[in-house]
Amino acid sequence: MSFSSDVKNEIINQTEMTKRQRIARLLGMLCFGARISNTDEGFRLKFSTENPKIARTLYQLIKNDCDIKANLRVFRGPKSIVYFVTIDDTLEINDLFHTCGLLRRSEEIKDFGSYFISSSFISDSAEKKAFIRGAFLASGSVINPNKNCHLEFVTSHKRLCDDMSKLLSEFDLTVKTALRKTNYVIYFKHNSDVADILTLLGAYDSVMEYHNIKIIKDMRNSINRKMNCDSANMTKTLDAAFRQAQAIEKLQKLGVLDKMSDQLREVARLRLEYKEFGLKELGEMMNPPLGKSGVNHRLRKLVEEAEKY
Repeated sequence: MSFSSDVKNEIINQTEMTKRQRIARLLGMLCFGARISNTDEGFRLKFSTENPKIARTLYQLIKNDCDIKANLRVFRGPKSIVYFVTIDDTLEINDLFHTCGLLRRSEEIKDFGSYFISSSFISDSAEKKAFIRGAFLASGSVINPNKNCHLEFVTSHKRLCDDMSKLLSEFDLTVKTALRKTNYVIYFKHNSDVADILTLLGAYDSVMEYHNIKIIKDMRNSINRKMNCDSANMTKTLDAAFRQAQAIEKLQKLGVLDKMSDQLREVARLRLEYKEFGLKELGEMMNPPLGKSGVNHRLRKLVEEAEKY
């Protein structure tokens, strides 16, 4: 099961809502998931999902809170099972849209233009959150934090995208939108925004899991960066030691090293014997001990001397 599915199932299990909040959730699901079509028999409303719990939630909201007859159907395809909630009666669709504030009492479904957020039906903070939960159930998704940081809502309606962006901004979220083919995408890529929306959705278990995964991922990345840095430093040290040893061997063959000072001959001997050691380790072996800068200075003099020949 995906992380998105876990979040949605956690939202579905929330039951402590007033009727107005349930209607707000229903409105969110309709706006972001329902399609209206005009057939020979009249208008038809259809909502599809691969999550049976989401289908049952919408069906029960329509039936229990709006007293409207809906149909729940199952389509079993070769690779997936799709659940459909439909209303095939035009008058029933009218009543549903009147109840949710998508149509005025004087209007009919034939007058309906585009989905929008009805401010008269989601006036307080709790109702706004319920609407956002319904919207996420219908068209939301969040990437597994092990992979990336991304949460989005998708709609084909420009007005709804604008209304939703404004609504989410009321909760101090940094909202971004994009056009993806024919759909409008409202998305979030910052860790804090994704965590805030999960909290807004009431998916508290998912918030904890999200934070835990991000902490572990950040620790793993930090360790990998340190290991890469250590590996790079080791490679750099070994390369430098190899060049120094070559220079010293050259000075030996030319008989130049024997004519140099005791201090240079000592560091040259140690470098040839301990090619894998760093400057600090070489300095600690000298008598008297010498710091890294002092060792580096003497080795550099040996290399510069060898370059003369």
